[in-house]
Amino acid sequence: MMKRQFNSIEEINRELEILDVQRELEFHRMVQSIDDLKEGFTPFKILKNTFGTVSSLLKNSTGVQTFLVTTLLKFIFKKRA
Repeated sequence: MMKRQFNSIEEINRELEILDVQRELEFHRMVQSIDDLKEGFTPFKILKNTFGTVSSLLKNSTGVQTFLVTTLLKFIFKKRA
């Protein structure tokens, strides 16, 4: 990494302002990423993704696989009730 040489205080101040704006932008991006991650782990999203996965599994499965998956789901829901 090369050291940058400045010719005036104004250049230094301008570079510091640019770095400050970049830091703020990265901070806001990080906060947005955390918010997006939190949103992805809401109970509704988790259930939606789980049932979507089971649904696609059932669509692309044979009769035996469908029977096993539905039996397993019934067993799980009976245990929780």
